Amino acid sequence: MKNRWTIVLLAVFLLTGATGCDRASETLSELKQDFQQDVALNETDTDMEEQQNQLEVPDPDDITIEETYEPVQTIGEPVQEVTVSLYFADADRQQLVKTEKKIPKVEGMARATVETLLEGPDANSGLVAAVPGGTQLLDINIRPDGKRCIVDFSQELRNQLASSSNSEQLAIYSIANTLCQFDTIEEVEFRIEGQTVTTLAGSADLSKAVTANAEIVR
Repeated sequence: MKNRWTIVLLAVFLLTGATGCDRASETLSELKQDFQQDVALNETDTDMEEQQNQLEVPDPDDITIEETYEPVQTIGEPVQEVTVSLYFADADRQQLVKTEKKIPKVEGMARATVETLLEGPDANSGLVAAVPGGTQLLDINIRPDGKRCIVDFSQELRNQLASSSNSEQLAIYSIANTLCQFDTIEEVEFRIEGQTVTTLAGSADLSKAVTANAEIVR
């Protein structure tokens, strides 16, 4: 900056010889004021730079962040359970055996109970499933006016069933007896893949709805 103002002053002196002393004095006075303002601004900028350089940046290792954590406790309602009756075949596949199991209480208890039946008996119960493995419940519809339950199963109920009449009876009443435990159901109508069936293996008559059969239970 000093070099710039030296050049300016030199130009003033040259101007003096051309325009006269009075004009040169005025110009020199104005230049001095500008020079003083520039010097003041320069000193201010220098002071700010020095202050910024003097700011200490904290070491990241010295920074401590205090976290406040309050665990939110979620208290859910206890799951209500209902004891239902399930009918499985004995080890010799001659009769049905009634067992009881607790399952969660839901809106569609009949559906939930049949689906539990299709899961089969407990491994250490000594019982076997009367309904062929792989059978799926496709739909269930209860008609309260006649207390009739229409159940629709997959093809496995018929295709995977043993050809003996006893196996057919066990499968039918394993389902019917399980469903008829509910007060809203007195008879069961069977369907396969949405179609009405008259029999499963050829011996039982399913052209009409069936009711529970206590005689087949041991």
